[in-house]
This record gives sequence, C-alpha cells and structure tokens, in this order.
Amino acid sequence: MWKKILALLFGFLILGLTVSGASATAGLVNGTVNGTVKLPPGFSPEKGPGDKVQPENAGAGIVVENFFGGFVPGIGWLVVIGGVALAISKYLYSKPVSEFTEAFYKELPDRISYNGQELAKGIESKNFWGTKVEIGYGYVKKKWGGLKKETVIVKSVITITRDEVKAVKDLFSPKEYGKLLAQAYLNGWDANKAKKLARGFAKEYKTFRAYYNARSLCGSVNCKPGEVIITEKSAKHIIEAHILVDSHPLKSKFEQLTAKQLLKLIKDTIENGEVNCAESRTDLKRIAIEKYQPKLGVKLRVVIQCIGKSRWKVITAFPVTKG
Repeated sequence: MWKKILALLFGFLILGLTVSGASATAGLVNGTVNGTVKLPPGFSPEKGPGDKVQPENAGAGIVVENFFGGFVPGIGWLVVIGGVALAISKYLYSKPVSEFTEAFYKELPDRISYNGQELAKGIESKNFWGTKVEIGYGYVKKKWGGLKKETVIVKSVITITRDEVKAVKDLFSPKEYGKLLAQAYLNGWDANKAKKLARGFAKEYKTFRAYYNARSLCGSVNCKPGEVIITEKSAKHIIEAHILVDSHPLKSKFEQLTAKQLLKLIKDTIENGEVNCAESRTDLKRIAIEKYQPKLGVKLRVVIQCIGKSRWKVITAFPVTKG
C-alpha cells in the first residue's frame, strides 16, 4: 500500500515540477500525464552516427531515447524519456520486479540497430500493479501533436513477472537473476528460454536423486556406493557457469534441453557412464564420470564428490569433447 502512495506522490511531484519551477529539480524533470520527461543534454544518451536511421512512421514524431511506460496510481499512464526512465520505473514496481528490472536493464546496451532501424532500450509495465514488465528496444511515438506519447517495443528481450522472480529466490536474488539473464541474452540466448530453463532447474533439482555404485574410486577415494544429490550451491553453479553464462565453448549444447531433460542426462551419466580418473580429484574425493549423450551430440561430464561413507553430491556437469 505504501508503494502505491509513494507512486502517487511521485506522480504529483512530476506534475508539480512542470508548473511551479520553484524546485531546482524542475529543470531536470518536466512531465505530464502521458507526457515526456525532458532532460538536459548532459543527461541524455549521446547520439552516434546511426541516429539518422529512424523507425517506421518517423514523420509521426518519433523519439529514439531510453524510455519507460507505466501506470501511476491516481495519475494514469505515464511515458518518461531519457536517463531518469529507470529511476522512475523503480518506484512503480513490486520490489522483486523492480530489482530484477534494474539489474537486467543496466546490462543492456543503450541502443541497437535492428532491421535497419535504430532502437533505444526501454521498459514497459504490462499491468496496473507493477508485477509484470517487458524490457526491450523500441521508441516513443508522439500523438495528437505531441500531447500524448506512446511507447513502442519493436524487439522484445524479456517479459518477467513477480512470480517468475520469486520462483528462483532460493538460488538467486532478484538483482543476481536479472544480471544473469541479461548476460545470457548478450551471450546469444533467447532470454525468455534461459529464464524458463533456469526456473525449471531451480524447481527440479531439489528432488533429484541418482545412485553411484562406486564402480571405480580411482584408487584412493575411501567411499562406498550410495545416493547422489544436487545441493543448492551445485544447482546455482550449474546454472551460472554452464547454462546461462558463456563460459564454456560447448555451452550452447544445453540450450537444446529442458531442465527435466538435463537432469535426466546427469542421472544417466552418473549411473551408466565411465569414470575418468585423469579428470578426477581424489584429494578432494571427487570423481569425474563421462557418457556420450545423443541429445547433446557430445559427452556429458558429471563431477561428484563423496560427502559421507555412502553419500555423494553433484559438483558440476558440462559437455566435453565430441563423442
């Protein structure tokens, strides 16, 4: 409730700055309902050589600057242009969405060229409550001689909801998750697919169970056959290092899989793969197991560690050399 009140006061602040001029901030923020916040030159993103390339309907009045479009309780839909777009959006979203959006948005480049158009990054609220947000690239279209502004997202990067952010809270904070998915996008993933895989893995790893029969302990690991689990730390590592972040030359192999499929391959490798003692760390009681997986087209290596006489945990899993 306090957030809605704050948003309402913030909206009136914007309106008040428009007419009063009494505040020193009035030179920075000048907005109206469905209006545009105009910034001094120093606060606007610098324009480059590609700025002459305009989106479709350029004659209708197009602004290619960072933007935010959202609902302000008690005020209505507000469009903000320029460097304060992110700052304003933070006040209008629920906390998980706000923190995710801030981290994701900051990782993206300010502008891209897409199908011959230059587009600016922007944020668009998808409901009145600030629990669903779309982040992408587009522009602001002026209507009615500039009296009304409309955000247009041409290339959507990701749509995120409060529930989706909270679904991975055991592994990632909203800011960690936002930065992670943005990095995945910049490394070539479809951000929405990366989000789905991460969410699925975060859900499914807790019930993962495999059995290692200790067919080889590489000579010096004093452990017995037993159950293999995936811990919170291991799940986070697998998502960060081998699913979403471009840290491995074969990481794209994981893009073909759902979370359930990947966990099934990890289980199959543990139970039916060959032990590679050369890649094992017996001093840490770690065993490397490999198996060619047709779904990947390469071998999958799973490293497990003995954490009790007959209990093991997965340390990591990643694709290796071609089979």
